[in-house]
Amino acid sequence: MKGSRLADVLDDKVFNRKVWETIFNKMSVLAVNIEKSKGPSMSIDDKEYRWVTDRLEYWNSEERLLSKDEMETANSLYRKYNN
Repeated sequence: MKGSRLADVLDDKVFNRKVWETIFNKMSVLAVNIEKSKGPSMSIDDKEYRWVTDRLEYWNSEERLLSKDEMETANSLYRKYNN
């Protein structure tokens, strides 16, 4: 059975909605964690926050999936801001 590790997700050739919904739910949590971490003085144009919210908007409007590089960036940000 395949896991949910980055390598496992990227190896899948078939669109698996449940897996991608889980990933984008974590992206939503990441956006909230960035907001909490940077506090009320955070600029709405904050580079990291904007990157995450843009990917969420792409998913919500077009169901655009993340590329390998985007997944690696998201993982890096998640490790940085995961409380």
